[in-house]
Amino acid sequence: MTTRRMASIRSMIGPQPRLVLSLGLTVATLLTIGCIISNGSGRVVFTSERDGHTEVYSVEASGEDPQRLTNSVASESVPSWSPDRKQIAFLSYDGAGQHLWLMDAEGEGERLAVSAEGNMVDFDWAPDSQRIAYVATSDGTMDVWMVDLERNELIRVTNGEGDEQLGGWSPNGEWLVFYATDSDSEPGLWLRNPSGVNLIRLTQGVDTDAVWSPDGEMIAFVRTQDDNVDIYVLAKTDSGNWREGVQEVRLTQIAEQDISPSWSPDSRTLAFVSYRDGNPEIYTMRADGARQHRLTNNGHEDLEPVWSPDGQKIAFVSYAFGAGEIFVTNFDGSDQQRLTNNNAEENSPDW
Repeated sequence: MTTRRMASIRSMIGPQPRLVLSLGLTVATLLTIGCIISNGSGRVVFTSERDGHTEVYSVEASGEDPQRLTNSVASESVPSWSPDRKQIAFLSYDGAGQHLWLMDAEGEGERLAVSAEGNMVDFDWAPDSQRIAYVATSDGTMDVWMVDLERNELIRVTNGEGDEQLGGWSPNGEWLVFYATDSDSEPGLWLRNPSGVNLIRLTQGVDTDAVWSPDGEMIAFVRTQDDNVDIYVLAKTDSGNWREGVQEVRLTQIAEQDISPSWSPDSRTLAFVSYRDGNPEIYTMRADGARQHRLTNNGHEDLEPVWSPDGQKIAFVSYAFGAGEIFVTNFDGSDQQRLTNNNAEENSPDW
């Protein structure tokens, strides 16, 4: 890593006062976070098999008031809050295919958003809460699509010969980042606008799991190279846009796998999963790779870190008691609490 690149990344992060939100956050984002905290809607949604069937549940961060939100013969999973916190999207498998559904925060008003021709494998809300990008099989390959919920319109975003996977939306809604996962496609991270016109290649490595920082200035991702799996970030060059090239910085540099980067709301910190201790544990680090700190410490798998909207806590899945359970911890690893307590598999938290 060059000194110039590290200095550039650090200049974006700036001083690191604890628990201070980035000045780069918009007023609207701050107001949204404030509303989430004040109206008690900062509930964790997750997938559970506690009733013998895969359904979507929610629970308070204290572990109180668990609620079952879906109840059908289909298997519902991977719930995700809309950015405005008014809706929850989830996948539903009915035996014939996996489809995208919506409901409100109480589990009411269910409606079908997309009935894919083939199985749907991933999705991500647009910042405006009016569009959802998703990945579905079509013509024998996986492609990125978008649904406009207001217009009830489907748009095909990618049309490659191989399988493409979704990273996510840029915070301003201008770009989707995606990547290829097979030998029939060119490797690397790519940008495309949601209408499927402009196409920009960002990297040329075996790169996956791309996640945009909330301030829109960086993209974290996982690179596999020479049997090493590490977390990197991309940042814009001095030109200030993604079209003019990027700075690429490696954040983790150990022999074991580092995966699943997750941005804090202020874009200053990444939570991630590391195998450096012999099994997957939850860590955090600054956006320049400094101050790597272990949050969990046991001989079992801890996975899927996700930040609370105010950046104070992190929810994750732990297999310390057998089947997956939802836990929550303070951002520094203190005061770890078990939100679910049963013998059923529970995973895919979203806050």
